[in-house]
Amino acid sequence: MGERSVTEALVDQWIPELGGRRDSDESDSASGSATESATESATGPRGDEPVGAGPYADGVSVVISYRSGDDLAGCLDSIRSQTLSVDSFEVIVVVEGAPGELDRVLSESAEQPMTLRAVELSGIGVFCHRDIGVAAARRPFIAFVDARDRISPGYLESLLKHADDETILLAPVVPVAGGDPPTVAEALMSSAGTLVPAALAKQVERDATPRSAHDVVFFMAMLADHRCGLRETLVADGEATYHRAAGSAAEPSDPPDFESDVVVRLEVIAQLDALSHDCDPATLDLLCRQVDAQVDVLNAYLRQNPAAHPRVVQLLDEYELENFPYERLNAGMARALAVAYCFAPYNDSSAVVMAKRVRDRADIVDVVFNSMDKNRERDPSLRRICGPYVENELAIDSPTYFSNWAAIEAFCAEGLARISALERAKGTYDRLYSRVMWPASHFLAAAYKLRNPTVAWTAEFSDPAARDVAGAERRAPISPGPLLDMVQSELKRKDIPLLGSRNCLDWCEYLAYACADSIVFTNENQRDYMLSYCPIAEVADMAREKSVISPHPTLAPAFYSMVQHPYVLDQSVVNLAYFGNFYATRGLGDVLQALARLEPDVRARLRLHVFTSKPADLQGHVDDLQIGDIVRSNGYVRFLAFLNLATKFDCLIVNDALTADSHERNPYLPSKWSDYTGTGRPVWGLVEAGSPLSTRPLTFASPVGDVDAAAGVLHELACRRGSPLS
Repeated sequence: MGERSVTEALVDQWIPELGGRRDSDESDSASGSATESATESATGPRGDEPVGAGPYADGVSVVISYRSGDDLAGCLDSIRSQTLSVDSFEVIVVVEGAPGELDRVLSESAEQPMTLRAVELSGIGVFCHRDIGVAAARRPFIAFVDARDRISPGYLESLLKHADDETILLAPVVPVAGGDPPTVAEALMSSAGTLVPAALAKQVERDATPRSAHDVVFFMAMLADHRCGLRETLVADGEATYHRAAGSAAEPSDPPDFESDVVVRLEVIAQLDALSHDCDPATLDLLCRQVDAQVDVLNAYLRQNPAAHPRVVQLLDEYELENFPYERLNAGMARALAVAYCFAPYNDSSAVVMAKRVRDRADIVDVVFNSMDKNRERDPSLRRICGPYVENELAIDSPTYFSNWAAIEAFCAEGLARISALERAKGTYDRLYSRVMWPASHFLAAAYKLRNPTVAWTAEFSDPAARDVAGAERRAPISPGPLLDMVQSELKRKDIPLLGSRNCLDWCEYLAYACADSIVFTNENQRDYMLSYCPIAEVADMAREKSVISPHPTLAPAFYSMVQHPYVLDQSVVNLAYFGNFYATRGLGDVLQALARLEPDVRARLRLHVFTSKPADLQGHVDDLQIGDIVRSNGYVRFLAFLNLATKFDCLIVNDALTADSHERNPYLPSKWSDYTGTGRPVWGLVEAGSPLSTRPLTFASPVGDVDAAAGVLHELACRRGSPLS
């Protein structure tokens, strides 16, 4: 009885179709090793023929996964009792256990009247039982069996009758302990109870998938990459029944373990997600169910270890997963409710800021928002920002309007109904967040707060709701009805003064001032301005006491490299970038006019790259100024791509809104500042005196509307070409 060490090189020899490809340069000791022995069999000894070399004999290789303590003798008895001729199958026992386990297995099986080989798998390296069994198989089909399980006498013969070279077969499985048989998705989490064509199995690339979940990736790779079919064998009278005692590969560890329940699962999910890009619908559905099963293990871990959630999110951020089911990750964990009329995945600045708020608060939420498919583009990548902290997404199918009262009523009525349905399972929420650019958010939040006074409500204002940028009153009539009646009744009951206005935008601000427990403003100017026109002084005073100043959040550095934008820059010049709407008379208009005034040799050292919603309008203005040689007009880019793109420029430009003619102090802080500050790049602000932006640590600043000052900054930038700008 000969023995030899099994290394990766030998496994590659066993798989001649791969041409000796090696996945790893690790040493044998690092990657795990094995010892292979062969008993003399009914069909004669193996001789010196390389294992796995063709042509294949007919029949099936039965690969048995054995771990220390398994009842191998009982498993071998069920195989010895097969109706299939003994010369039509070989048995390969892959042994994992303590030193000497291989000798014990061989002694138990020495008298078996069938071809039997044993391979010892030691260490935890890159190999798994199935890897070794597939590599060593010499028959055209491979049946996988766990040593704890048993197969019916007709099992192998019946499976071979149904086998073909392009199909995975699933045998009927009967759990020994009782209960329901596994679903197809559950069956593929373990190789036990399956039969595969050996030629295809040997072509599946071996990778670094942890052995505890290797099988599901193996089978899904056969289905997705190799277009293998999948069929359940429904054989009459139990001729091909697999009696299963083994547990599911998707069960969480006991006790919970971060490495196996989180790190391993995320690696498996990432590999499954990579297989999803070119699947047929049936395979994609099955793949998604496999991902769901892995995420359920993550959820079980987090339910027992909620303090580990930030650590899990940090790890999750490292993966680019297109189809990750965040609702399963956080299932049963949300004790907070977020209301944002516009929310991810819609590509809108208000949706982005609220997504960042959810991330910044790190509080798992159920979120209510309006379905905006007819009004906004979807950007699924935005879910990477907020998804790790969202359980249920309640998309309300109501008409999309900024301040139409009937639309607000419809949003609130349906929102309250959907929230109530969730509360029947989880109870009243502990915390409530809402954010307004769109006024409906605060109306729904106020209605919920008035019904549930113990909930802690935080209300945020992006900008003034009841005044426009010129300080003029925004008006939208409010009408009597169930929502207004309920609000007024509850305010009276709580001894809160009623607002006499019939303008729903006044009510939007007033309800937050009167009922919220905390009110968030992005800057002091905004707070002072908004409270200055509140018609009831005592409510304004109360709002000031519970106000919080919190600028828009800046995302972590990892978000600036999640999406790589391929935009090409000329590194011989100073590259400036402006992201936002183009107005010829303000902000960027100053920069364009200043560029046109520069001496030709100075402006030749500069390039301005503009990313805007209407690049054609910009280009027309650029052509009029005869600066088309140094200005590049581009359309908007999606948010994560924008973050990455912004890191590539020498200087980023941001401008204040013009308010000097209508406001004592500018109350607007551009949300773009929070994104720019995370790039680490120099920022040039075109600012109004005393504005929130003017107080930020800008690298360069010039008064908005002052073309000469803008030209001075451009001249300084051009002169610094080749030197650090910060």
